[in-house]
Amino acid sequence: MKKLFLIVAAMFAVVSFSACSDDDDKDVNPNQIIGTWQIALGEGWETLNDGTRDDWSIVYPDTSDDNYYWTYAFKDNGICVRESHSDYYNSGDDYTNEYTYSISGNILTMKNKTDSELDFVCTIKRLTSEQLILFFSGTDDAGKFEETENYKRIK
Repeated sequence: MKKLFLIVAAMFAVVSFSACSDDDDKDVNPNQIIGTWQIALGEGWETLNDGTRDDWSIVYPDTSDDNYYWTYAFKDNGICVRESHSDYYNSGDDYTNEYTYSISGNILTMKNKTDSELDFVCTIKRLTSEQLILFFSGTDDAGKFEETENYKRIK
């Protein structure tokens, strides 16, 4: 009976370990990002150098900021256009930036074509046909931060 218990326990441990390794798969299919994605939710925190902490959770379009939102249009040629909009219902293009992008594993690298200060690197936490979740973290002049942005596919 002890042998049977040990065999079952060992099999359970192997199955559990295997299931965890599937969750650790960091590769995403870069072709799934092609299309236009609209920000739906941004959540995060920042600890400022003076020790104060700022937490946020913003549902977009942000009605407190003139219905502000933005989109990323990823093309299959490695180009991405970011458009910022201040009127969700009128979709007027207030601001446009063009990037080159690359994906390695689950890391998205965005390089702005005209201003390297707008370059960024983030982690793709989820990429499906309908949802894109990006995770940012780091330290800047103001302090430390983490942010998760949820996007929905619109085209």
